Amino acid sequence: MPFTILKRAQPWDAIVIGSGATGGWAAWQLGRRGLSVLVLEAGPDGIDAPTTESALRLRAKRFVNGALGHQNIQSRIPNYWDLDPDLFVLDTEHPYGTPDGKRFDWIRTRAVNGRLLTWGGIGVRVSDYEFKAAEGDGFGETWPFGYEELERHYDEIDDFFAVYGEEDSLPQLPDGKYVGAPRLTEAEHRFREAVSARFTDRQVIASRGVLVRPSSRPNGESPPPSPLRAAMKHHGVNLRTNAVVSHILVDTDGRATGVAFFDRLTKRSHEVSCRAVAVCASTLETTRVLLNSASSQHPDGLGNSSGSLGRHLMDHCAVLVTGTVPGNGSQAWADGSGGPKNIMIPRFHNLENKAGGAFLRGYGIFGGIGRGPSPTRKRRGSNGNEVPFGLVAYGEMLPRSENRVSLDRENRDAWGIPTLHIDCEYSSNEHAMIDHMLASMQEMIDVGGGHVGATHRFAPGGFVHETGTARMGSDPQASVLNGFGQCWDADNVYVMDGAAWPTSAWQNPTFTMMALAGRASEHLAESVIAKRI
Repeated sequence: MPFTILKRAQPWDAIVIGSGATGGWAAWQLGRRGLSVLVLEAGPDGIDAPTTESALRLRAKRFVNGALGHQNIQSRIPNYWDLDPDLFVLDTEHPYGTPDGKRFDWIRTRAVNGRLLTWGGIGVRVSDYEFKAAEGDGFGETWPFGYEELERHYDEIDDFFAVYGEEDSLPQLPDGKYVGAPRLTEAEHRFREAVSARFTDRQVIASRGVLVRPSSRPNGESPPPSPLRAAMKHHGVNLRTNAVVSHILVDTDGRATGVAFFDRLTKRSHEVSCRAVAVCASTLETTRVLLNSASSQHPDGLGNSSGSLGRHLMDHCAVLVTGTVPGNGSQAWADGSGGPKNIMIPRFHNLENKAGGAFLRGYGIFGGIGRGPSPTRKRRGSNGNEVPFGLVAYGEMLPRSENRVSLDRENRDAWGIPTLHIDCEYSSNEHAMIDHMLASMQEMIDVGGGHVGATHRFAPGGFVHETGTARMGSDPQASVLNGFGQCWDADNVYVMDGAAWPTSAWQNPTFTMMALAGRASEHLAESVIAKRI
């Protein structure tokens, strides 16, 4: 089908593909530097996260009789109903393949603001224990920069959002700029005291982040701002919704000249021109766009001269444990839950980053004790003498070349775009880490006098923290991007989301993805402005 060229007097300075955490932040950063910016979002506008739990329940009730059969994969995420099914794609429109026996849960959101609509609100920073891990244990590639170079970009994120947390002075979890400290429940205080008395290597701290979900704002707190909306309001950034990107257009030198997309509703094809492209479509979709941008200049996909594109896929290996601990179950906890209103146990194992142990790298633990969905809803598992808990441990998955994605040109999505084949599984390292997670949580629950009721192990992809497949590096022969997220093979194409990560770290990735997008946007803007002069 021929593409309709969208006419404009001058090419856009930058086209941003995706409007979520990284796309919205890139739009904000590029717009405030004076660039003309067009954001292409595959989904519609107006599908926002519910502002109240009653609205969420009404939408979920309506949905259960509608599209549930079209969301068999999307509904695998444990908090599917709590997040609102409307926020997830229909599997029937967005198919993908996996090898027999290798399950991968690709959880996706297509709407303005992207995964910020399903984000849990945890906002933490990655440390040099993770950025420089390969220097210690010898596995994989080190990041082409360290924490010091990202610190001011993290600070800008904290200045934009209202971030809650405490300064704990932990080298494995750098402090941020906080507007206040979240309160812990009585049960969490008791758990912290019990763990501190028993284990010298583990610290239970208040969680850190943003009040995103309704469950975290039961007292009328304001929802956080949208970077994309702010960019549109204050910096004249433009938005094109329902724009399902197919591929990036290139000239005879292999540099990007624009982006091709289909209208989601009419399925008509369009092209739009630009000076630079920022790809922020989320890890796997970003790599699908790059692979599908094959041309005579990029025969194996845009940015794939090294053969690295699509490889080194990662997601946090994770396990959820629920149960009860002693406590006053008759008292309703009215301060909410989620995001910063929880506890964390930062990484405490393998901090020396040396080979030779049961597994490489590390993990952290997050969750709540004695917290309910709202002050008016009964907490599951609570009675007069106990309160419920939910703790999830999640850790770094090693980057392995065999964990990869590739295009399946024989199968196409609802817009005729080739789908992905995802070949990914945990290695013995991740399985050993999960065993250690379970043993550590059981130790702490025992110390707190609690009982485990259920355990849930996440399949790859199921924790929705996928990274890798277009990694940064210092060697063009072994990576897709340089340290600014700039494509070695096309210097006006930047990848600004999780696809660029050389390793997965253990921390929740949102703030680090945004910090990387801020750093890359600064570099992109300087390049575009310099070439204008």
